[in-house]
Amino acid sequence: MSSTCIDMLEHPKYLEFVVSGDPTENEWISVMHNIVERIDETGKSRVFIDASGIEKPIDSMVRYRMGIRTGETFGINARFAALRPVWDDDNFWETVATNRGAIAKSGEDRSVLIQWLLSDE
Repeated sequence: MSSTCIDMLEHPKYLEFVVSGDPTENEWISVMHNIVERIDETGKSRVFIDASGIEKPIDSMVRYRMGIRTGETFGINARFAALRPVWDDDNFWETVATNRGAIAKSGEDRSVLIQWLLSDE
């Protein structure tokens, strides 16, 4: 079992959380708590989650519960872009989060996601 690494970077217009390794559901919940705290501290409501370094697929039920948490916690008050590994073509988190009222997008191309994150569409 590998260790999980979670880092936070603050950019001029958005916050970035980098998650690598094999995060547990509790570690994903911790990331969500950190996002809430950093949005409150910085006033920046655009969040980029770089999960391209995770080593294994995230369980579907974890994606589902995290999508629900994203929608219920942030709704339209924040905008999320999630970079997933190139080997993972599952956008279930995005679907659930969006259905729960979040503004969310996931994909494999960092530049496309950043462009979307910073847009007002």
